[in-house]
Amino acid sequence: MTDITLSVIGGLVMLLVPAYLVLQPWALLSLQGGWRIAAAAPLLIAIPTALWSLRALSHGSNLWPLTFILFAPVGAIYLLALLLARRYS
Repeated sequence: MTDITLSVIGGLVMLLVPAYLVLQPWALLSLQGGWRIAAAAPLLIAIPTALWSLRALSHGSNLWPLTFILFAPVGAIYLLALLLARRYS
């Protein structure tokens, strides 16, 4: 991969981490019924991941946010796809 490609991927990951933190509550508040249940699914991974990260932080790890950083882009893409599917269904 070229340096530009890696920079674009890195930039997207950096944007998708805060995007997940915005999309998760927004999806839970704006969707209803089965859509809301589907929007809550990433929390099954996000909550343990966040707890693990906080535990690592409390033990002085310098890699404490890594697990959440690796999860958040996947969660954000899932929620974006879910919101788009709901909008166009």
